[in-house]
Amino acid sequence: MPPAPDILSRSETIATHFPALKDQWKNPEDILSILMIIGGDIVQSALSQLISSHPRPFTPVAFSFGWVAYSFSAILSAVGSRQLVPEPDCRCILIEASSGYSRDVNSWVLSRLVRDYKRRHNQRTGLEITFFDTVPDKQTGVPDRDWVYYQGVLVILLQIAIAAIPGAIDGNWLVMIVTCSGNLLAQIQAALPQWRQELWGARQIKPRKQEVICLTKGNGSPYVMVIRSSQDQLRLADLASGTEAAKGSRLTVFATLALTVLWFVLLLTMQGVEDGHWYMLVIGAVGMLQNVIAAGARREPAALGFHLKQRVTFHCKKVFETLTEAEKVERNVGLDLLDVFFPAGLREHEEKWRQEMKDKYRQEKESLKEISYENVATEKQ
Repeated sequence: MPPAPDILSRSETIATHFPALKDQWKNPEDILSILMIIGGDIVQSALSQLISSHPRPFTPVAFSFGWVAYSFSAILSAVGSRQLVPEPDCRCILIEASSGYSRDVNSWVLSRLVRDYKRRHNQRTGLEITFFDTVPDKQTGVPDRDWVYYQGVLVILLQIAIAAIPGAIDGNWLVMIVTCSGNLLAQIQAALPQWRQELWGARQIKPRKQEVICLTKGNGSPYVMVIRSSQDQLRLADLASGTEAAKGSRLTVFATLALTVLWFVLLLTMQGVEDGHWYMLVIGAVGMLQNVIAAGARREPAALGFHLKQRVTFHCKKVFETLTEAEKVERNVGLDLLDVFFPAGLREHEEKWRQEMKDKYRQEKESLKEISYENVATEKQ
């Protein structure tokens, strides 16, 4: 057993530190500056999820602890990679049915479309292929409002309501000023034009033309999305490739630098709040929760900006059977996906089917050429 004086000295030490601990819990000012430098990647993902289009520039991403950290990382992105949108978090590939050319998807919204797709059949075996058409009277890239959007609006209003409490009770309106300023800076950051240029930078499909693409996670994936887009819609193949023209804007660089300075000023202002730190903690925590939900929530295609109408779905336990059925619906879809799901080669009867389909399409193409030549000759006569 330790001597009695040691026990007494330890008790005196605890008694000495207890008031400081009590003051910290009563007014936790030090923890705010620490919390304001975490969660920048969450804010970036939440922005990418909720960036809206004109004429709806409002982006319901609430003020939270992660905004100061994000503002500093945004400088590195704007000056270095010159890219605001994060890298896709779901690896997938896009195959053009017309040419059979495949490419890795470098688009945030396209990767989220594949990630959030809900299969009709949940069997572990086989392959499911679903065919979609874009809705002609809705433009790709103009997202619908959903529960994630309205949740962000409600959280911002809740933050303002909480910030009004110390002002109404004690006359401390500094909490309200900090909260409104934080949400205003968040809206300015989300309004940078480069966000939409990166997310939706693509050409439009020409009149009387169509685009058919396949989206899948690759070999071993249980599903494939086949999307047929009509004229005046955005080319999804362009989205998958990404666009360098949208990067490197001088406006983005200067605006990001200016916003970082303003976020730093806001951080210093928060340190000047003598009372009401618990209110700031609650406001920041509620905002961080909204950011986390917005960044990771699974959403419908329309909420992501893709307005699709389902045509038909095929699901077979044998992958090859599903591909043959898909070929009956849309030319070249099954043929193009053979190399994806059978990289090691085909069996004899499978190879025979592929060759028969290629021969059939070649004969049809030659027949069309002959008909066109005959029409030209007739017109000349």
